[in-house]
Amino acid sequence: MENSPLTAAELQALYGQPRELVAEAWAAGLEATTRAFIAASPFLLLSSINSEGFTDMSPRGGSPGFINVIDDHNIEFLDQLGNRKIHTFRNLSDNNKVGLCFMIPGVKEVLRAYGVAKVVNDLATIERLGGVPERNRVAVKITLHKVFPHCSNALNLAGLWSPETWLNAKDEGLPSLLEMARSLAESRGDNG
Repeated sequence: MENSPLTAAELQALYGQPRELVAEAWAAGLEATTRAFIAASPFLLLSSINSEGFTDMSPRGGSPGFINVIDDHNIEFLDQLGNRKIHTFRNLSDNNKVGLCFMIPGVKEVLRAYGVAKVVNDLATIERLGGVPERNRVAVKITLHKVFPHCSNALNLAGLWSPETWLNAKDEGLPSLLEMARSLAESRGDNG
């Protein structure tokens, strides 16, 4: 017999209450510590919601500072031309809600946020952010609604920043991106 899904109240009872500081560690916008974290972050996971209602996560990266903090509630960054699938942008055209996870290599804590995003193809914005139209077709502007830190537990457990845990994909026999792409396309059996 399958268990029924637990309610939010049942889950909270199972886990207990967070410490007061943990529960209170959030704000509706940025302040000095979160601005500093974003300024040092070269990597961002950006989640959006697709047309089927599922979350869709996309990695974004650049040199530290690639995410421009406009003010305490607004950030922006250039899109780098990639696989041209534009999943995130398609999603944002229907639902502008996003989740963000800012990461810094070697730092075990992460900064999370959520808000609403819009995609702009304004040449002045692209150039102001250091972009060139041939490589940077659009910029993403996000209005933050909630910002909060996340503890190091997951990254510690994964050993993500510990070189001794890193695999050499070729030595480990892991499939390449091309091999995975071909296998996934073939596995559908629908020729497209």
